[in-house]
Amino acid sequence: MTGAVVRPVRAADHAFLTEHERHISADELHGVIARGRVLVSEVDGAAAGWLRWGLFWDQIPFMNLLMVLEPHRGRGLGRALVEVWERAMAADGHSLVLTSTLATESAQHLYRHLGYVDSGSLLLPGEPTELVLRKELTPA
Repeated sequence: MTGAVVRPVRAADHAFLTEHERHISADELHGVIARGRVLVSEVDGAAAGWLRWGLFWDQIPFMNLLMVLEPHRGRGLGRALVEVWERAMAADGHSLVLTSTLATESAQHLYRHLGYVDSGSLLLPGEPTELVLRKELTPA
């Protein structure tokens, strides 16, 4: 992961995120950027991925999206994004974080490797099972 860094979102990241973020509307993206709920990974000064979160029940940090662009996958960027996020959530006083992933996605293996455990599932018509995962954080 030479030359890689994880940092909080900046206003200058808006164009990168607008180009690549396909899971939420432009208005919602603007809102999460304004609230500082995005971390960006860079490789040699260029954005390569991001982690976006919200609050489940308005209080528990919930990782909504972890994305690393294809050319940068398999190099530890996703792991680095999650670890920086977890430390930030612990520093903010949170003792628990949540995420979810489809049962058909390989991300579940990364999350389990990082200490996340199954906490439930969501069944939606016509969709694979959505696995809900949790992790207890060590206080900062």
